[in-house]
Amino acid sequence: MQPLDVPALSRFIAMSVAGGLGMYWGVGLLFERLYYRRRTEAAEWKCQPKRWPSPAARRREILLGSANMTVGSIASGCFVYWVSKGGATTMYFSVAERGVAFTVATGLAYLLGTDLALYLAHRAYHTPTLYRLVHRTHHRWTSPTVFTAMAMHPVEWATYQSIMAAPLFFLPVHVGAVIFTLLFTNYYALVDHSGVRLHSWLPFVAPTQFHDDHHAHFHVNYGQTFPLWDRVFGTMRRKNRRYGAAVFGGAGEGGGANDEPWDYGRRADAVARAEISPRA
Repeated sequence: MQPLDVPALSRFIAMSVAGGLGMYWGVGLLFERLYYRRRTEAAEWKCQPKRWPSPAARRREILLGSANMTVGSIASGCFVYWVSKGGATTMYFSVAERGVAFTVATGLAYLLGTDLALYLAHRAYHTPTLYRLVHRTHHRWTSPTVFTAMAMHPVEWATYQSIMAAPLFFLPVHVGAVIFTLLFTNYYALVDHSGVRLHSWLPFVAPTQFHDDHHAHFHVNYGQTFPLWDRVFGTMRRKNRRYGAAVFGGAGEGGGANDEPWDYGRRADAVARAEISPRA
């Protein structure tokens, strides 16, 4: 084993922390400037116009989220250092080594596989015991902001980080696909928690209202980036069903006629805006 290269390790950790906190704070401050200061116009842009986190709650989410991001970034920096010194993974660095088709296929497998695993882990944290012991920390914020995205129990944070890292030891995947997936997943995690009504230009990515409803209604809409898994496993919010902190399972209570999944399309969002604000 090579001796520890402290300067190189320090550089990797510093770059990782700067990148992680830079993304976290950069997106957060951008939304602060563009939206959160416009409280009098909340009906025009906010998913929950009448609900706001208290100043104390905002301080807590920023501190907890920043701490988690820092620890996670340090771990990422150590991992990258280990790889740079010859640590064994199944990542590869040249497309020519495996070919374009293989690179694209395994990149998609990594993206979709980790997103499915995140869905399943998140859903597991919504079982009564794990919710009470761990995940309830994240749900203190029923009207989330960008900073809420990383504000969670450290055990939960470690679970999600492990899910992203585990395939790199058995799935041959190009390093570019790994970097893309990490940036893609973390960016949408921040935006999805923003509390701002937004739609992605990618039709298969959930609009922000989807995850905001998760915080407002608790045990429903577990998907991280794609609503696909909630459609497949029947945990998407449905009309005429009751949800709440004590209604576990993801299916809600009640139902009956017109019990179809909630419409999260652009057209439905435009109608909602018009109902809330005559200027929409």
